[in-house]
Amino acid sequence: MTLKKAVILGLVLEIILGCAAAAFYFKFYIYTPTYSVRAMQKAMQSGDVEELQRRVDLDGIFQGSAVKLSELVSENEPVYGRLKDGSFGNLCKDEFLTYVKTGKWPESKDVTAESCFQDKIGFKTVSFRSLEYIYADAPPGTEVRDEGLKDKMLGMALSLIKKYAFGEESNDVSRDETALETNEALPSTVTVGIRVYEPNYGDTYVLRLKLRRQEDRSWRLYDIENYSEYADELIKQNDRDFVRYKEKVRMILTATQEKLDELKGRRLEIDVNWILEARNILDDADDQLDDLKMPVAGGYLHYLLDERDSLYHELLDSYYDLAAQKEQMEDARQASDAKQKEKRRPVFNAGIWQNRLDMSTAKVAEVQKKLNDNRAKLESIVGKNIDRSAVAAKTAKVLRNNDDAAVRSANYPGVPEAVGDAHSLLGGENIPVVSAYDNKKG
Repeated sequence: MTLKKAVILGLVLEIILGCAAAAFYFKFYIYTPTYSVRAMQKAMQSGDVEELQRRVDLDGIFQGSAVKLSELVSENEPVYGRLKDGSFGNLCKDEFLTYVKTGKWPESKDVTAESCFQDKIGFKTVSFRSLEYIYADAPPGTEVRDEGLKDKMLGMALSLIKKYAFGEESNDVSRDETALETNEALPSTVTVGIRVYEPNYGDTYVLRLKLRRQEDRSWRLYDIENYSEYADELIKQNDRDFVRYKEKVRMILTATQEKLDELKGRRLEIDVNWILEARNILDDADDQLDDLKMPVAGGYLHYLLDERDSLYHELLDSYYDLAAQKEQMEDARQASDAKQKEKRRPVFNAGIWQNRLDMSTAKVAEVQKKLNDNRAKLESIVGKNIDRSAVAAKTAKVLRNNDDAAVRSANYPGVPEAVGDAHSLLGGENIPVVSAYDNKKG
């Protein structure tokens, strides 16, 4: 064979294989679950919402997942009601579509119970890693699954290439192709395993997607079979991290309150020096809180701590304004008294100054009310500040073992309680003979 003939033959084979590949693509591949999964992924990357909605039953996915998630949380959780009535699913769907359209998650103005729960289940942090498997679901009423779709697809692909590239066709291939065209070769539903990754979980996880065949022979995602199990794992992991975080927060808040209480006991009057010391105590606490690593589930708690910090500094500013008003009022009164002694007309108006003081006092009360509300919200999450003096006293009592009845029971087993206080070293006749030594040798 000459070089020219070899080149021509190579070109012919390349054209034949190209035609076979195109025939395979348009006759078979575009109707496979693999193609549908890739199409979903491509629609998300390109922002094609219309194509994504054609490939995914978004209402069914988000509403169904919300119902499953409601079984994982307590009825006392703030988000429970929104999970149960479906509004949480609608919220997630809207935010997801915004992400598909813009490539960015919508920014939340405030940290809410819903946004914190989204963080706990990895709603915005789960990422796709790989397509693991595809298999046909068993027909209703049977337990044995059909052969793997990957094997079926590979066999059909090779058969189709043989047919269109080399003109070879067997009765089996012909039957398979005919069945495929009449929607009988593949089952009505399949399970697709995709591996995903969530940073806080620290490992990958295979989600089982359920796809249903449509009338146009395409496949549509209608459920994530094991999503609630995955969400449960994420919630537990985040809860473990959150417990450690909130205990550290509780200790810092307790120590801060102890220092503020000590300051109030030492300086009865709230003056400029009191305010400066209090500000230093709060700034030190803020530094300690900032040094803590906030877990994924700690968004709402972190928001409350930021609010607490802002309110405390606002309160100190209000205290400063009130102290300044009192000082200015006293200076004005003294100046007025001096003029009166000099038989000049006094300029001090007690009513005006009192009105200013009332306004400053009202401002302090308003901020204190907000701070009390904030404290109640914090306590509902981390618990009340620890009374460490009471804990220390209780611990000391336990260490001293002041429970006389327990001491008697431990030291003199078997002695009836009726003996009471008579059972002592002074009442030796009541003490049972218990010795580590042989009585005969004693």
